Amino acid sequence: MSIRPACSTWLAIALLVLTGTARADLAPASAGVTLNWTGCGISRHAYMDDLAKLYEERTGVKINISGGGATKGIRDVASGETDIGGTSRLKLPNEGAEEHATLVPVAWDALAVIVHPDNPLNDVTLDQLQDIFLGRITNWKELGGDGACE
Repeated sequence: MSIRPACSTWLAIALLVLTGTARADLAPASAGVTLNWTGCGISRHAYMDDLAKLYEERTGVKINISGGGATKGIRDVASGETDIGGTSRLKLPNEGAEEHATLVPVAWDALAVIVHPDNPLNDVTLDQLQDIFLGRITNWKELGGDGACE
């Protein structure tokens, strides 16, 4: 996969923003410096491998890429085990292992919510959808449904 020049420049800037909180001692970047990125496999395969290569070509800074998932990306940054994390989700509320991670959104993913035609709900707001994914809403009754899915 290749990234168009304009997109790769934007992603390199985004990467630089993310590294700023993890390794402030990197300004200016120099050859021989290595950073570690851990995170979401989708991000890794979609753009991080190419982005890391481009970033090294432009700055001399090598980025080691490892997967492990969105949770690992957040928690490894929070614990200091890695420099940069990639995640496709928010931090979990009341999760101590994620408490010290700072998430900086650099892009949004597309998400479509599809329900069975027999579902009695006519509308779900974005706030309600977020509450479902965060575990704050756990029963259809909370959205006006019949509560059959508990």
